[in-house]
Amino acid sequence: MASGGDWPASLREFANHAFAACTDVNRKQVSDELKALIFAAFQDGSLHTKDWSRVQLRSLAPTSNDKKRRMDLGGGGTSTYAEKSRPLSHAASSRETRVPPGPPPPPIHSIRTQASPLKAPTPIVSHTDTTSESVPRSKKKARKSPSKPMLIEDPSRKAMRLRRFEEEQLAFEREQEQDMQAALATTSLAGRLGSTRQTNAHPSAIAHDPNVIDWDESTVVGTSAKLEKPYLRLTSAPDPKLVRPLSTLQKSLSFLLEKWHTEHNYAYICDQFKSIRQDLTVQRIKNEFTVKVYETHARIALEMRDLGEYNQCQTQLRGLYTYGLGGHPDEFLAYRILYLLHTRNQREVSTLMAELTPEIRLEPAVEHALAVRKAMRTGNYHALFCLYRDAPNMNASIMVHFIERERVQALLVLAKSVRPSCPLAMIMSELGWDSYEDMRLFLEQHDAANFAHDPQTTSNKPTHWDTKQAIEPLTRAAERFRKVDIKGQLS
Repeated sequence: MASGGDWPASLREFANHAFAACTDVNRKQVSDELKALIFAAFQDGSLHTKDWSRVQLRSLAPTSNDKKRRMDLGGGGTSTYAEKSRPLSHAASSRETRVPPGPPPPPIHSIRTQASPLKAPTPIVSHTDTTSESVPRSKKKARKSPSKPMLIEDPSRKAMRLRRFEEEQLAFEREQEQDMQAALATTSLAGRLGSTRQTNAHPSAIAHDPNVIDWDESTVVGTSAKLEKPYLRLTSAPDPKLVRPLSTLQKSLSFLLEKWHTEHNYAYICDQFKSIRQDLTVQRIKNEFTVKVYETHARIALEMRDLGEYNQCQTQLRGLYTYGLGGHPDEFLAYRILYLLHTRNQREVSTLMAELTPEIRLEPAVEHALAVRKAMRTGNYHALFCLYRDAPNMNASIMVHFIERERVQALLVLAKSVRPSCPLAMIMSELGWDSYEDMRLFLEQHDAANFAHDPQTTSNKPTHWDTKQAIEPLTRAAERFRKVDIKGQLS
């Protein structure tokens, strides 16, 4: 239910009747009871099924005093006319139900005397009409003689009076609508109902829900022309003089990219990109340039192995891609798959796999990420490290965060399956090291640098790896990798 136009017609008619019947005294009670009824109907799902024409507001129910007053005025009980017109038996009319006659009606000439000459003529009831006993004095005074000539009213005065009546009617309708808005907007329904139907009421008459953020109130259009601006977290409403417009932000991006390639100062460039992102946000700019800013910042963060900043950009890009604003969604989809493999979030990976279409699966970056997933699930470490060496785009920049963990696991598998030693040449080729020195440093880092010499050679350079002594330190290393440092993990 997005707007007042979606309310059932019976509800709108019921609300209009309720506000038309209330007075200044009970208006607030009617408003409170009405909004409570609508809220309850919305909660139990009967808003569109309830027969609102049968609903009775307690605040509009007649009181005992009202009933008594109507009885006194002839509104309740049996009227004199009914009493006299009811057919009676001869015995009843002669003995049991004889009603003493009331006072005689005033003479016609007295009614003519009391009638105001400015009132419009009305038909005069004959003095023989039995209903004259129950007619109030105010109505008797309003009777006029048919022989009284009708006064011809000035057309201009008649037009003024008609215009006044129309203005009063419009004012009354506006007041009704405002009461309806206040009754609904002050409940928790307001955020879900949205804006009500358009009327001639003044916008200020519609109550504001404090739980709903007014984005238009905080949106600004920048006027700053600075290409460089430090990032400062906002603690108040943004100042347009300190915010850069889109044209300036485009120049700033080109300037920063040139400076990044020459100086390579990540702390500075990250601060500047966060400032650009902030200026885009406060101005609510979402276009191709916005996508370019977040993609560029994400790639720089991956290059510097800053997963926290990368994930902030990735989260925003996921929302921007849904608007079809261009960019490289397939590239960052592959990054997302690899990151989920890094965090071992198998549930999220499975959900994502179900959403992939056959066309997306054939994209080179996505196809590579899916191959990495398959190699890790099947324990095919040879294929995994081949994929690491031949990764498209910046896939390897995310794989580097879990490749060490997979190498430890692969070494532990080799240590348990190959006894008592394993050739170093096989380890280098299977686990993707480029040099003997890199392999030796890795083994020393995990206390598994236990080498052996081939007795058939005279070289002092070790040729084999002692797998038996490496099992215990590698087991401890694998245990440390069970806990993943999730920085800014995607929700």
